[in-house]
Formats: sequence, structure tokens, C-alpha cells
Amino acid sequence: MRYYNNDATALHLPTPSMVFTLLGAVETLLSLIALCGARWISTIRAPLILTLTQVTRLSQGATKISVILGALAAMCFVLAVITAVRRTDAQKICHMVRKSLYLPEYGNPLHLRNGERLPTIKCRVVDDGKYIVTVGTAASTVEDIQNVATSISAGLNRRKYNQFAVTVTNADVAYNFVSFAVEDVTVHREIVADSVSDLLSDDPTKLNVQHGTQIDLTTSGSILCAGKTRSGKTTGIIALLLQILSQGRDNFGSEVVIIDPKQAELSMLSHVVTTDKDGEARKILDIMKKFAESITKRQRVLNALSKERGDAVHWWEAGMHVSVLFIDEFVSLRTLIPKKASKDDPDYCLATFDGLLKRIITMGASAGCYVIISIAEASVEEGGLPSMLKSAMSTRLLFRPTVNEARLMWDSDKIKDMPPRVYAAGDAWFASTDGIHDDVSFVHFPMMKFRVYSELGRLLSQYYDTPPRRPQSGAVAGGVNAKSL
Repeated sequence: MRYYNNDATALHLPTPSMVFTLLGAVETLLSLIALCGARWISTIRAPLILTLTQVTRLSQGATKISVILGALAAMCFVLAVITAVRRTDAQKICHMVRKSLYLPEYGNPLHLRNGERLPTIKCRVVDDGKYIVTVGTAASTVEDIQNVATSISAGLNRRKYNQFAVTVTNADVAYNFVSFAVEDVTVHREIVADSVSDLLSDDPTKLNVQHGTQIDLTTSGSILCAGKTRSGKTTGIIALLLQILSQGRDNFGSEVVIIDPKQAELSMLSHVVTTDKDGEARKILDIMKKFAESITKRQRVLNALSKERGDAVHWWEAGMHVSVLFIDEFVSLRTLIPKKASKDDPDYCLATFDGLLKRIITMGASAGCYVIISIAEASVEEGGLPSMLKSAMSTRLLFRPTVNEARLMWDSDKIKDMPPRVYAAGDAWFASTDGIHDDVSFVHFPMMKFRVYSELGRLLSQYYDTPPRRPQSGAVAGGVNAKSL
């Protein structure tokens, strides 16, 4: 079927197994007819019409034809079973998508006219349970094809695939085709961790989120996490912090600073920064200034190494470890800091706080320094994260997402294909500008079957009580070391 037909039915799009089954049915019918003919010929009275010898030969010939047709029919049925069994999921999905777009009974979502050329449709597997369907631009425009995501999802209605849906839509740069990411939206690929070691990736610059999904800190920036109470937001962030802490301190002043302004569970752990005894946040501002200064020092080391090498040296090539500043309940922290500075303490004001944060977020990634900000709700400006800082944070997570909140974190086009459903704690929408996860996708953070806060406290103490690690022998350390700091 190459052209759209207003009268087309499912028979116009037969599967290989269906073709073999129909051939087998026809050959079976012909075989029965030949067998009946052989029996009828054998009853003819030889003296009246044919000689007995002729009758015998005709009967034997019809019997042979019946046997041959029966054998061919059996062969077709066997081939039908083989092709049905060996048919891949990608082929099945491709066929279902063709039916939903080609056949008029599905509503003609591409608005094709009778006789118009049909677009080419292909499907390939890209990951376990994830497929890419490409629809070529033939008689339809890219805009029309981009709008058929819901039709494709609805067309995946076979028992095994009724939980599959389009999650991402992308147009080819040259507008030759539109690709649709199709996956089972009910499948969780979460990591089940019995210990911290189960969370760790082989590459210390990559943080595991779930099986097949990582945050690559060599290509992405600071992380914004939003989610209401009991959404699993803090636990998810702790899963990232545990991976960073497990690497230990480097010899270049790396830090893992956790700020808990509400004096909640995190503040009970050692080395966690919280408000002063009088409820002020001066100590928090001081630690942020120290973190900002460490960026300058680390960058100075990298600049010296780059000059010595004659080429740019990245932080991970110099043997540096990830340095992170985690601010829990960001909105609550901002409310503690006065908008205007007093004469006695001109630096203690919201402008200083925002300036430090802006500096860390925009300049820290090149030195391996990142910010993780946690907010209870994705909101704009007043009471939320300033738009400038939000746009600078290239990795974003929304726990137990809703469409309204997601629109405040991403463009509407980014989330239009995300399936609406009831999400549980630990479920999140995720995007990062690392070249792999630029599109918003669904993730589920690790299920940690150990005492999370206890392990976090243990690793924090170990991180700060253990001497910094020297650069690895393979690192581009040159003649610059911690003394440069």
C-alpha cells in the first residue's frame, strides 16, 4: 500500500504471517476440491464415459494434486507460525503505527487525500523497551506529522503494547522526517540498592539516576529539583549526594556543602550547615562565600595546567572530584535573608545571596563545582527561583510532576508528549543539556533499602575526616598541586 485509499481496510496492510495464512487457507481449499474431484471421478462408470484405465489415471492425478496442495498449505501454515514468532517488537510496533496512520477507520490523522502518497514509516529499537518511530514527510507537513503523537499512542492497542505511548517528538533538522520515542510508560527502571555501592557508576563524573539514565557532569550544569512534600525529592537528591561523597575529597579543595535552613532532618547530621542560633542565615552566607572562592582557586589551577600543557585541561582530567553546594528548601532560605542590608552588616542581604548564587551557578561548572537547589514548588519570581538562575541551571528534575508545574520549568513543546498519569514518590520528569537527555523523559530514582540518613551522615564524616586524595597517576596534574590553592 503506497497511496492513501479511502476504502482501505486492514487487509490492505497484511502482515507476513497473515499472507502465509491466507495462502495456506486457499491451498487447503483447493486440496479439498481436488480430493473431492478424485473421489467423484472414481465413481464414474467407465463403459458410459471413459475407460476404466482413464478413470483410474484421472483419479490418481487428482489425488496427487490434492496431496501437493495439502503439503504446500501445511508449509504455508508453518511459515505463518515462524514469521509470527520471529517477528520483532519493532516490526509489530511499525505495523500498528502504519494502521493508525494509513487506514481511514482510524480517522486519517494526517489528513491525506485519496491517491496521495503515504509517508514511509520505520521503527528501530534504541534501548530495552524503548523504540524510535520515524515518519517521513511525503504529502504531509512536519507540523501535521508532529501532531499525530496521540494517534500513534492510541494505535498501540495490542495487549502487550497498550501501555506504550509516545514520550518525545523531534523533527529532523532538514525536515525529512519526524521521530517519535515510544516506550512503556508504566515500566520502572529504578536501581534497587542494598548499599551505597549499588548506586555508584563506573565513571565518577556520571551520577546514576536509574538503569540507562545518568547525569553527565562533564556536559551539564547545576541541578534544579522541584517537587511537593512527600514527592521523594530530598531522598532522590541524597542518592546523588551519596555517589559524590563516596568519591572522597580531592587535593584541590572540593566540598560537599549541605544547607538546611529549616533545621529539619538534614540539620541533625554533622557537617550540615543550618541557621544561626538567633535564626539568622549569616553562617550560610559565609559558607557560600567560601564555596565561591574555591571555584576561583580551582579554576586558577586549571588555567595553570592549561598553560603548561598548551591546551585546555578539564577539571576531571586534572584529577579533580565533583564539588557541590546543596540548598534544601531554597524558598525558605530566601525568606530568612533581609531584602535590604543594615548599616552594621552591609553584606547580609538578599542581593549578596543572589549574587553569590549567580556566580556559583554560572562559573562553577568549568571547575567541577555545581549547585543543587531544592524547591517545594515550581513557581516564578516572587517566592520562587529567579528566572535568570532557573535558565542557568541546565539539569532539571520535577518530582511527582504535574503539567502546570512542568510548564514553569520547560517549554510547552518539551512536555506535550509526556503521558499524564498518577505518579508515585520518586517518579520524576528529567532533562539535561548533555546531548542525550535534552528532551524531557520519565525517570524513577533509586530505591534505597538501607538507612539513608545514617549513610549520609557516615559518608559526610568520612569525607571531611579523611585526608584529601592525591590526583591519580593518569591525571594531567603537571607541576601544579594543592599548594597552588
